[in-house]
Amino acid sequence: MLSNSALTLLFFLSGTSALIYEVLWLKELGLLFGNTSQAMAATLTAFFLGLALGAKFWGQRAGQFHNPLKGYAGLEFGIALSALGYFALLKIYAWIYPVLFECCGQSAGLFLGLKFVLAILILTPPAFFMGGTLPVITSVIASDDGFKSHVAFLYSINTLGAVVGVLLAGFYLPPLIGYRWCYALAMLISVGVGLIALALSKNRDFNQVASSAVTDSSHEVLHFRTFNQFSFLSGLLLLGLQVLWGRMFSQVLQNSVYTFSIVLMVFLFCLALGGFLARLLMKSRFDPGFSLLSVLLVGGLWVSATPFLFVMWTDQLRYISSDFGWGAYLWRVTELALIVMGPPVLIVGIVFPLLMGIAGTGKQYSQSIGRLVSNNTLGAIAGSLLAGFVMLDLIGLWASIRFFAVVYLLMGLYWYQCLRIDHRFVQLFLLMAILLTVSVFDTAKLPVVSVDPINEDESLMAYWESSAGTVGVIKQGENLKLKVNNHYTLGGTASLSLEQFLGYMPLYLHEHPRDIYMLGLGTGISAGGALNYPIRSLIVTELLNGVILAADSFFGPYTQDLFYDPRVRILNEDGRHFLRATSKKFDVIISDLFVPWEAGTGGLYAVEHYQAVAEHLEEKGLFMQWLPAYQLSRTDFEVIARTLQAVFPQVTVWRADFSALRPVIGLLGHKTAQSLPVSAQLFQHDKEDLLQYYIGDLSSLEHELAEVAINSDDHPLIEFGAPIRQRLIKSGKEHWLVGSELIEVMQKLNNERDSYLSRIPEHLQSYPRAGLHRHSSEVFKYEGRLNAAQDEMFKYEKLTGRSD
Repeated sequence: MLSNSALTLLFFLSGTSALIYEVLWLKELGLLFGNTSQAMAATLTAFFLGLALGAKFWGQRAGQFHNPLKGYAGLEFGIALSALGYFALLKIYAWIYPVLFECCGQSAGLFLGLKFVLAILILTPPAFFMGGTLPVITSVIASDDGFKSHVAFLYSINTLGAVVGVLLAGFYLPPLIGYRWCYALAMLISVGVGLIALALSKNRDFNQVASSAVTDSSHEVLHFRTFNQFSFLSGLLLLGLQVLWGRMFSQVLQNSVYTFSIVLMVFLFCLALGGFLARLLMKSRFDPGFSLLSVLLVGGLWVSATPFLFVMWTDQLRYISSDFGWGAYLWRVTELALIVMGPPVLIVGIVFPLLMGIAGTGKQYSQSIGRLVSNNTLGAIAGSLLAGFVMLDLIGLWASIRFFAVVYLLMGLYWYQCLRIDHRFVQLFLLMAILLTVSVFDTAKLPVVSVDPINEDESLMAYWESSAGTVGVIKQGENLKLKVNNHYTLGGTASLSLEQFLGYMPLYLHEHPRDIYMLGLGTGISAGGALNYPIRSLIVTELLNGVILAADSFFGPYTQDLFYDPRVRILNEDGRHFLRATSKKFDVIISDLFVPWEAGTGGLYAVEHYQAVAEHLEEKGLFMQWLPAYQLSRTDFEVIARTLQAVFPQVTVWRADFSALRPVIGLLGHKTAQSLPVSAQLFQHDKEDLLQYYIGDLSSLEHELAEVAINSDDHPLIEFGAPIRQRLIKSGKEHWLVGSELIEVMQKLNNERDSYLSRIPEHLQSYPRAGLHRHSSEVFKYEGRLNAAQDEMFKYEKLTGRSD
């Protein structure tokens, strides 16, 4: 008999490599297709489709293998080989993608279909081989005693391996060795598993496996049809709930790559524990049919309770924070996921392994498993699409979770009828569960967007829910603000002048700006600010459709008729993806403020993105990268600055305001090195010239930045580093780039012999120094150093010849 520990190791490593592949595919294809929810759905659907086809195909043939371990080894080799072709396909698609975008990009449905076809061609071959691993492994152990419970055990071990895969690909390996080497590691694991299986196949005699087919009775056939249906529904409900719970947790978390990984790891870990419980149930004296009934009823009831437990545990959707450092924050996220999501996943995670344990015998067993896995995976496709693209838009998050809970209860009711038992306690429990779900667990009572209960001036005006996020418009006194996922503020009318300034200030630094591209819409106030200048065209891309609807519905009076100006096109598209796909060139490209630690935004600070920006600028084009200094550490700033400097021959640094608490700074990349053009607009900003906003040329920091690493898609330093540094700042171990930290950087950048100012009249070349004194004055005033603040303001007035 083959050692159980050997099979355990094989299937554990197989699960590890599978999740590394999946994480990397989602990352790579997100960069290629765009980080829209539709693109992600196309990627996942293609992956699961390959798994389903593979499970059915190999399940039908697994019983025919003379040596199933050799077949299993062949599957692992097939995974590695087809994964190798993935690199070549990516290069081909990256080359033809702009052509496809130009011809089909205007038709959203057609273009999404093309993305889906591309995803199928890339992901289906390796996923096809992955789908066959469980059916083939069952034929290896089909003659062993207790093999059905052992299949549930291997399923759980494979899922635990997946937890390790998420841990490696979601936490440690990408910033350490890069995504490419992560992918190579996954391929090495696949090859290693195949070689181990091949070596073990020489030590195993498979002649013991029963060769005769087992004829099922009509009763067993009827139940197996039910098992297939339940297998489909189990996949649908689990993946649908994973989508919904992921959206639920995003309302209160940092939403970095780490928090998403933690939620996924807890989900998979509890799913694995569910498999272990299923094995115990199969080995116990409990009737499997009654066990399945109990799991469906208890699981459905617990799922219906999760929204209420989540709202209660987060104190009405309050942001989860910690002032005790990175480790403490990760533990708080893990604790929340375990408490809210752990028990229901553990319970409903028993369903599919239990179904595998009840179905089939002998050589038919691998074929039965293939069908069950295929149906389960097809259900996963349906569940992710149903939850992400239908239910969230149609009935919202809380009602969608409640709907899935009711389906579990209805499955239990149907199975109760199939068992044909008369048990009063079960009937009573069914009745109570249904009554609780439709009455006590009424999700209409739950908040969707967090509103400060203490502040009576704050109220919710409107909200939009989708798989991409929850967008809310909040009224606070006389002002409006736009929030995404409860705590990410995309701007508001309270900062009207600053937001407008972000839109038009870069245009004043160009000699003759005509065609403008702005990455990020937010409230639309910044994009509307660009209309202050007589431009020819303005294209704005925004990832969240809810943000576009909110900006149009509530912020129209502050955007200078942005949505009705014939020069303007507003696209619901991933900004980086649009830039890489379009052939259009621009005079000025403006990148709005983006939270550096949020998952997906790190790519907007990557060298590949900046290279695409440079390629789409005209000869004297400018690229303004606005940065929220109050959300950056000194390290983050240096990495972004060094990355931009690696692409543009000249980078100048500007300030958008003189705030001591929430300063905004801009890195201006010049397509060609040049001096600041003299124009009337430079001296017409609220009766003060824009030279006060100039900080200096980034070349002044060339020595300090020489050893700083470049942020790239392969080595995502911002995406993986910024979340950790944020928590270090919260615990007092690091500092935001504000106050004295920022003034120190500004002082190093300030150079009185700056060649960029060579065309500026000599008597005005002291204005950047005046701006530094003015900013220092605000910082000292905030710190309570009033005498120092007065001295700095005196220097400012002396250099400018005006009083503030």
